[in-house]
Amino acid sequence: RFCWGSTIWRDTHPEGYLTAMPEHGLACPLIAQIDEEMRAAYPGILGTHQLRYLWAFKYDNMLRGVGTHADPSLVTFNFWITADEANLDPCHGGLTVWDVNAPRDWKTQQYIGDTAGSQAYVKRMGGKSVTIPYRSNRAIVFSSALFHETDQMTFKPGYTNRRINITMLYGRR
Repeated sequence: RFCWGSTIWRDTHPEGYLTAMPEHGLACPLIAQIDEEMRAAYPGILGTHQLRYLWAFKYDNMLRGVGTHADPSLVTFNFWITADEANLDPCHGGLTVWDVNAPRDWKTQQYIGDTAGSQAYVKRMGGKSVTIPYRSNRAIVFSSALFHETDQMTFKPGYTNRRINITMLYGRR
């Protein structure tokens, strides 16, 4: 409900989705609670790594999602909050993750902003992927250095049916 009725959606990404950042109001008490519960549930994964940054993306039902990239942290925690009934293709709509890390010598703009370059690198490395289908309240926790992208998605039309993901980044790369 917070994400449906809030004015946190302030920017439009060039690929067509809306973004919400902490400086836009994505800083409600529920986010702090999720962080605390993640730390309690996964101390071996998160350890002493602090929550470094977070965002939420709300996708247009007719456009693609985020292209191939890696994140500028150690651990990525990504979860989806739109109802399962909105997803017209239950085998898709989630996230594709490759078994290839972004090179350590790449600048942030290379592994975040250069989708074609990231895809070419994954191909050169013979990367194999796994696709995690969309499910409401499903969380994916993985190494931020792994290349990943939004899977193909087909959601019902209508504002409350738009796919929303929240991403929390822990630690520094």
